[in-house]
Amino acid sequence: MKKLLLSGAMVLLGTFCFSQNYYFSNRQESIKYSDSDGKTQYKVISNDTSTYKFYFELSADGKGTQIFTVYKNGEEMYWAAELKKSGYKEVSGKIFKQSLYYNTASKENIYVFISQDYKRIIVISNDGVAEYY
Repeated sequence: MKKLLLSGAMVLLGTFCFSQNYYFSNRQESIKYSDSDGKTQYKVISNDTSTYKFYFELSADGKGTQIFTVYKNGEEMYWAAELKKSGYKEVSGKIFKQSLYYNTASKENIYVFISQDYKRIIVISNDGVAEYY
């Protein structure tokens, strides 16, 4: 009986996954473009104050794939799965972990930069729009 209970507990615990929530109140969208002088410029196209939540988890499929879901005011916006870790990058004096993810809503690959303390998250899509949380 003990073996059966232990086996059942192991199976149940094996299906759980690690998760962590991070909350943000501001989302800013910017685009990167070249001006007439050929200089790279950034322009804010949207600035939104709402309740944003990033729900990070590791997949329970045994591969340990990092997945995150983005919520705005409690409603799911999209979720994305990590395809490839791309090392680290410095942005404005802070070190960010850079990874390539697949966005299930837009059906495209996105780059995600996450600061080491998870206080800043930058999501860059293929069309050049960057979201800053």
